[in-house]
Amino acid sequence: MNELKAKAYEIAILKIKEKMQMFREERNAINQGILEDNKSSAGDKFETGRETMTQDLNTVEKQLKQAHFEFDELCRLQSIKGISPTVQEGSLVKIGNDLFLISISFGQINVGDEKVFLLSENSPLGQSLIGKKENEEIQFRGKPMKILEIS
Repeated sequence: MNELKAKAYEIAILKIKEKMQMFREERNAINQGILEDNKSSAGDKFETGRETMTQDLNTVEKQLKQAHFEFDELCRLQSIKGISPTVQEGSLVKIGNDLFLISISFGQINVGDEKVFLLSENSPLGQSLIGKKENEEIQFRGKPMKILEIS
């Protein structure tokens, strides 16, 4: 399962890099739009359009900043070596047929034929798992779930 964990980190980091690139391209397009709007617009229409583009630019900047944080966080967690006997930040946890990487809230990624869900330790399921050991059972949304493996 350690190999799967390493591959999950690689894929997640790649997806975050793609996300960052998309935000950079979007930021560049908005900046280009602002420059072009400067040349051709006048009056109230100009002010409204410019304000909208400025708000869009601020939104993209925040998204890019968040993606940088997620990238840094994944790199930090990927560097943690060794296996803890309990679930902690950076652990890959198998519950039934499901795999959960306690890292960032990102959702599902595919690692070969496996689906791995990236979730934050602060998520409801993450909070239920932190500190638990293999073969322990947790209750989540009224259902018992048994931790089969931790890596």
